[in-house]
Amino acid sequence: MAPTALPDTARTRLVLRVLGGVLLLAGVAAFGWGVYTVFTYEGFDGPPGLAVLAFIGGLPVIGVGLGMLNASTIGAQSRCVAGETMPTLKQSAAYLSDGEGIMGVGRTVDDRQRGTAANGPYCRSCGVRNDEDARFCDGCGSSLA
Repeated sequence: MAPTALPDTARTRLVLRVLGGVLLLAGVAAFGWGVYTVFTYEGFDGPPGLAVLAFIGGLPVIGVGLGMLNASTIGAQSRCVAGETMPTLKQSAAYLSDGEGIMGVGRTVDDRQRGTAANGPYCRSCGVRNDEDARFCDGCGSSLA
C-alpha cells in the first residue's frame, strides 16, 4: 500500500487568508457605498436597486470573508484552546476523583500509595493500571500489546 500524500495546508491557509481578506474588503466597500447611497441620495444617478443590492449584498460577502479568515487560522485556534484548557481539565479530574483520574486524565495517586502492588502498564484506552503479566486490560478488556 502506497503512503497517502498529506494535503498542503500551508498553501490552503495562504489562499484562505488572501481570498478572505479580499472578500472582506470588497464586502465592507460595497456595504459602505450602499449605506451612503441609500441614506444620502447624493451622487448616484444609477438604478436605485443597485444601491440597495450593495447595501444588503455586502453583508454576506463580509460574512464569507470573515469565515475564510477564521478557517485559515482554525489550527492555531484549536492549539491555543487545548493549551489553555488541558491543565484545568487535569486539575479538575484529579480533584474530582481523589487523585485516581478519570479515564487516565488527572491521575496523581500511584497504585503503590493505594496499597495495591500492581506495577504493570496503564491501558491506553481507559487509563487503568494492570498487572505486569496482563495481556488485556482489567478495566475495559482492550489489548495491552
